[in-house]
Amino acid sequence: MASWISKKTRLKIYKRDELVCCYCGAQCEICDTRNCLNPAIAATLDHIVAQKTLAASATDDKHFSALRRDPKNLVVVCMSCNSSKQHIELYTWCAQTKRDYATIIAKISQRISKGV
Repeated sequence: MASWISKKTRLKIYKRDELVCCYCGAQCEICDTRNCLNPAIAATLDHIVAQKTLAASATDDKHFSALRRDPKNLVVVCMSCNSSKQHIELYTWCAQTKRDYATIIAKISQRISKGV
């Protein structure tokens, strides 16, 4: 697991999102992608607002660190969707992949309102 976010917070987000990819609806699995039976559905966290945008708006490194760890900007997505989206802003990625941006934003809003 990545060290940029605590394991406790990561697991809380997994629980909040019920390990379902916010973008495609796949049921994700908690596993190490190197020895996962199906790496495409490995659970990952995606920044709704891309990290490069967060960095541009941060006042300093400490502020950026807090922004990138904020559960309100993180959702569970499968490795397949996360690899496809990479560092692209969500709206742009949805347009490129012909996904329904409004539906995804509604899902994100529902998840975020649950809190962690």
